[in-house]
Amino acid sequence: MKIPGIQPRVDQGSALAATLITCAILTTLVCSYFCLIETQNGSVARSQSWNQALTVAEGGVEEALALLNSGVQSPNFAIFPWTSSGGGVFKNDTNRPACKFGTSYYEVFITNGFSGTDPVIISRGYVPGPIGSPTLVRTVRVPTKHRLTFPVKGPMIVEQTYNANGNNVNTDSFDSTVGPYNPATAGTNGDIVSLTTNANSLVIGNGNIQGTVHTPPGGVQGVTATVGSSGSVGDAAWITAKNTGFESGHFKDDFTMSDFPDATLPNINAWLPPMGGTAPDGLNYNNLLPGGNYQVADLSGSVYVGATNTVLYVTGSISIGSGGGSIKKGDAPPEIHIGPGASLTIYMAGATTTISGNGVVNDTAQAGAFAYYGLPSNTSISLKGNGAFFGTIYAPEADFTLNGSGTSKSIDDFTGASITTTTTMTGNFRFHYDENLIHLTTLGGYDPAAWIEL
Repeated sequence: MKIPGIQPRVDQGSALAATLITCAILTTLVCSYFCLIETQNGSVARSQSWNQALTVAEGGVEEALALLNSGVQSPNFAIFPWTSSGGGVFKNDTNRPACKFGTSYYEVFITNGFSGTDPVIISRGYVPGPIGSPTLVRTVRVPTKHRLTFPVKGPMIVEQTYNANGNNVNTDSFDSTVGPYNPATAGTNGDIVSLTTNANSLVIGNGNIQGTVHTPPGGVQGVTATVGSSGSVGDAAWITAKNTGFESGHFKDDFTMSDFPDATLPNINAWLPPMGGTAPDGLNYNNLLPGGNYQVADLSGSVYVGATNTVLYVTGSISIGSGGGSIKKGDAPPEIHIGPGASLTIYMAGATTTISGNGVVNDTAQAGAFAYYGLPSNTSISLKGNGAFFGTIYAPEADFTLNGSGTSKSIDDFTGASITTTTTMTGNFRFHYDENLIHLTTLGGYDPAAWIEL
């Protein structure tokens, strides 16, 4: 019997080859799919990090704006933890935890830090890239524009009434950037402004207003604003010629602002209690303010300010210049003494402020070196025979009373400007509006003018 041999089937090798090819194709497809997923995940991760870098940079812009709106004044923004890099450039401290978001952080600069200019913020956000990729950096440039504290030219601005009861009440203007006040070259921006049109909102009496009276639309010359028999409102030539009444064109019902915003306390991280000691002038003071942010309940006694951008927050009362001290014994009189090159900003939360005698001694002779802000709870400010006063008063909720010297032989000078609910003057005062105050931004601060990614 013949047994036939087993013959291999040709189709068995073909099936194996087909299986291997199929597996190779499937493996390639799976690998390609995983690579696609990995690439897509990397793109998503990079996109998220890229967007996060912009958010981090925005955090730097917010910190810079917080500094600019904290009450400091140009040209010195080197307030801890910010430092000066020279040339009007100031930089944040990138090592502070507040500048970091996990492994991300921002680096921010304030440039163009010069007096009378608008700062520019440049902020960079640094975020680690996905694994194996470099750090991602996005940079934004934010020019700012300043909000003016005293947007109206004029020494006396009231929301309701202005009443000059005394004689020898004069107003005029000058520009401190040109030089100190000189009566021979005084300007005619000694304006008086009221936000109301009621009868007798502005009673000028026998004063000489070297400027213009402004009211809202509807104000009437001789009704809303009145002048006494010896009073005069006009330019320098009009007043020098001893004309009385209103010079043509020097009453205008063109004022359009309906209100002034309340003063607000700046965002200060920590307030320090002032300490007493000996000042550079060799006298002993109850309160030494060598720069920084300070808080007291009641302010009295003697105060020495020794640095720029000094801020004092008062929660109770202010009573300065009421007697005391003995220079012969080395004790300073009860006064606020602003030293050479220094500046002081007071935020007053208490109801009453009284400054008498030479209560504020301003060695800088610059109104911009002393700024007083009455918070909404500050309702009364009294300035009594203060001699030469250099400064600004912004207290839209307060009644402002000025008691000048009782004789025309001793006339007090008020150099600066004020915004209050009412102003009442008795005695003898000369008001000199410093036109440079139009640049004052302590209260107003800065707003972003543009947002540019570099």
